[in-house]
Amino acid sequence: MTSPTNVRFPDPVDKSLSDYARKAGTRKSTIVISAVREWLRMQDHSGIVFVTTVTGERRAALSAGPQVWTVAEAWLQHDKHERTPSVVAEALGLTPPDVENALGYWADFRDEIDDLIARHHASQDDAQSAWERRQALDAV
Repeated sequence: MTSPTNVRFPDPVDKSLSDYARKAGTRKSTIVISAVREWLRMQDHSGIVFVTTVTGERRAALSAGPQVWTVAEAWLQHDKHERTPSVVAEALGLTPPDVENALGYWADFRDEIDDLIARHHASQDDAQSAWERRQALDAV
C-alpha cells in the first residue's frame, strides 16, 4: 500500500533530482523513496551507509568499509561456539562495534542480506563451473 505525500523541493534541488532521474532512467518518485528508505535505515543503524555497486545496486555497508553481507557471511563462516563480534572483527580487520552494527542491520533486514549471500554463493559456483569446464579442455 502506498500513501501520497506532497513534497515541494526548491527549484535547484528539483532540477538536480530531475537531471539525476533522467540519467538513471527512472522516475523522481523512485529516487526519493529509495533515498528516504536508506536515510531511515541509517538513522536506526549508526555506522551504516549505502553504496552503489558496479551493477548499480544500492547496498548497505559499514562506514568503516565492507558491505554488511560480507560481515554476515564471515559471521556464518565461524563455528557457532567460537564466533563473537571480537573474533569476526579481528578476522575482517574491523572493530567489534563495526561488527555489531552490521549484525544489527542484518537482524532487521535478514531477507535482504541472506539474499545477497545466496547470490554471491551462486556467482562463486558459476565461476567454479566455468573454470572446471575450461580446465577440461586441457585434457582434450
